[in-house]
Amino acid sequence: MVFADQRLMTSSLAQRVRRQAVPLAVGLLSMALVGCTSSHGGGHAATMAAMPPPTVLVTPAIEHTVPIYDEGVGQTIAVQTVTLRAQIAGTLERVLFKEGTLVKKGQTLFVIDQRPYEAALQSAQGQLASTQANLTQALQQRQLTQAQSQLTTSQSNLRQALEQVAVKQAQAQLIGLQATLANAQIQVKRDRMLVAEGAIPQQQLDNDDALEKAAAANVEAQQAVVRDTILAHNITIDQARASVRSAEAGVHDAALQTRIGIDTARAAVTQAQAGVTQARLNLVYTTVPAPVDGIISLLSVDQGNLVAVNQQLASLSTVDPIIAQFPVSEVTFLDLSRRAAPGTLDRGVAGQQDPSFQLILSDGTMYHQPGTYRAVNNTVNPESGTILVQALFANPERLLRPGMYARVRVKTGDPDHHTRVPRYVRGQTGTVVAAIDRWPVPDDSARGIDPPREETCYAVRFSAADLWESYLDRP
Repeated sequence: MVFADQRLMTSSLAQRVRRQAVPLAVGLLSMALVGCTSSHGGGHAATMAAMPPPTVLVTPAIEHTVPIYDEGVGQTIAVQTVTLRAQIAGTLERVLFKEGTLVKKGQTLFVIDQRPYEAALQSAQGQLASTQANLTQALQQRQLTQAQSQLTTSQSNLRQALEQVAVKQAQAQLIGLQATLANAQIQVKRDRMLVAEGAIPQQQLDNDDALEKAAAANVEAQQAVVRDTILAHNITIDQARASVRSAEAGVHDAALQTRIGIDTARAAVTQAQAGVTQARLNLVYTTVPAPVDGIISLLSVDQGNLVAVNQQLASLSTVDPIIAQFPVSEVTFLDLSRRAAPGTLDRGVAGQQDPSFQLILSDGTMYHQPGTYRAVNNTVNPESGTILVQALFANPERLLRPGMYARVRVKTGDPDHHTRVPRYVRGQTGTVVAAIDRWPVPDDSARGIDPPREETCYAVRFSAADLWESYLDRP
């Protein structure tokens, strides 16, 4: 293989090649070979001059837009991963799916023995019916009704006592006796005057005097009856009032006890209703449905085993779409942020100006679905100087699974006026190199390219087989 010596290339030839894309002919190749190899010695140059000119491919240089990509090693992760756990204890009776397959949201995956929880639900429903009956009885307020009836009786007795019927009767009798006494006294006084005049016998006066004394005794006796009746009546009134107060207190206590009984019965009903609800929930928990569409994992516990509360049964991961997470450098992040629509990276939404992503699988093939921006981490890793970016890829065939490693490519630039020429060719006698230009090459280390020497020879390689293997791109 013959290499071009950059120190022997003429600048005029380089300027002509850079100025326009011209066909490369045999004469130019011969001149370049001579110019690039003269420093290796005259004998070798003479040998090359004696050789016939080689057959080369004549092709123009191509000048057009060449996109610039940045790549990073990423890993696929699920948008949502759910760990399926048993919420109640029991025997795992049925497994209603095939491991590693697609399941739909709401599909029943596991069934735990339901018989104990059906019995518990029936017991809770019976307890609820009992507490509801107690509440109905408390609402009837029988104790309060009896107390109110007793109060009514006491109040009636008090009203009767306050009417003083017996006292009034005794007083009326006293008034009558007092009138009889007054008449007797008048008659005795008249008899004495008549006896003094001799108009009536002494016997008449004695009789009337006896009647006066009897009337006086009757009045005195009736006065004692009136006093006794008033005293007894006052005692009766006091007793009636005490009875009313007692009845009122009884009504108050009965009302309080009734309210307490009703509240207690209502609380018992509420507790029983909660027991029924919990029993129904436990019965529902005996079936484990799929919360999302996704791929189910292998079983963590086999059918027929006794599972405990919160024991893992399997896991479920969404796969369409799927996330590719990869780190990018600060330089790439700043470039993407400037090119994206304002505020889209902060809000976590994709805009029309946001970059698209490509996924290169571990076997070297390009994934056919493009990716869109999903999210970016909030901090830069100070050790590596990178920040995590997430891209979202459609995965309708479910080719991608969480945990796969791949290279994620994102276009970071689209500069104009790049010249593309053939880079490698293979002929019958090996690889032939023709030096046609040289210039300082910029440092591409930011794009993952090793930095070149201070000055690099721009080489073109041609193939007799007319096969393009790659291109060397330089502005």
